[in-house]
Amino acid sequence: MSLVSIITPCYNAEGFVGETIESVAAQTYPEIEHIVVDDCSSDGSWEVIRSYRDRVRALRLERNRGGSHARNRGAELARGQFLMFLDADDVITPGTVAALVEALRDHSRAVAACRWQRLVPRDGRWRLMAPEAPFPVAGDDHLRGWLGGIWVPPCAILWQREVYELVGRWDERITWNDDGDLMMRALAHGVQLVLSDHEGALYRAHGDSRVSLSTNYFTERPLRSQMWVLENLTAELQQLGKLPAYEEPIGVIYKKLAILCFQQNYPVIGRECLQRGEALIGGQVVCRTWMGRLLTRLVGVERKEQIANALARRGLMTAERNRFFNLRRVHDAAQC
Repeated sequence: MSLVSIITPCYNAEGFVGETIESVAAQTYPEIEHIVVDDCSSDGSWEVIRSYRDRVRALRLERNRGGSHARNRGAELARGQFLMFLDADDVITPGTVAALVEALRDHSRAVAACRWQRLVPRDGRWRLMAPEAPFPVAGDDHLRGWLGGIWVPPCAILWQREVYELVGRWDERITWNDDGDLMMRALAHGVQLVLSDHEGALYRAHGDSRVSLSTNYFTERPLRSQMWVLENLTAELQQLGKLPAYEEPIGVIYKKLAILCFQQNYPVIGRECLQRGEALIGGQVVCRTWMGRLLTRLVGVERKEQIANALARRGLMTAERNRFFNLRRVHDAAQC
């Protein structure tokens, strides 16, 4: 029976990591090693991890270097033929690993994904909710699907080691959509995504309460990260001779990212993304509203976003734009 290595990066997850470790210990699949890498947490995470030292291989890093670095360190220690990257606030139900291993039994160069649910905070408790993103469909172009918003969290995915090594390590520059970067590079290489109907992964979505106070969300780094994801994928597809088939969805994402950059007052990145989007899909306008499309044609994307931001500050834009600015105010107030 093949060994499965489950790698858990942990940073300040004192309230969750014990439940994560226990969910791995409860798996029905017998051959599992659980590697927990504490990314120099400043809360009590390391003490919780050490209390499970009979169940996990634990490593504490000397300084905080981000989740992707912690995953890479865990993968270096892993001995398994299969790899799962299970975050320290997510859990898996007892039959999850067995179902994913079974899904990969007759496949080579493949990754398995199972169905999942979100855990969301409601009324002081964590409650199960349906996923926001649809589950992949067998036979579809899964790379195109991922570019279009289909997504499966790492806690619902099992990697064959040979596939992980083919794709390469987690990109440690990327702090936003780092798992999407790894998966899309795999799909670009023609790796098969095998689907299991087992519903066994629970992904914890912390919601606006966490996002609004994040020191990262309203900074340049997440925007750069999303641009690096597109850069990595474009380079991979270009090298494999597959880029023409994906120019349209990648170009659309570049242009949407440009809008987000202008919205958040990062015009340099916005102009770079806009230029790359135009190189792929020309002058195609990606605004959702007719007024946005009209303004874009009249004054351009950057100027249109400046006008929209000015109106949003007065509460005169769409509910989504006004909500974004309210979150920004909460974040800025928290930093004072």
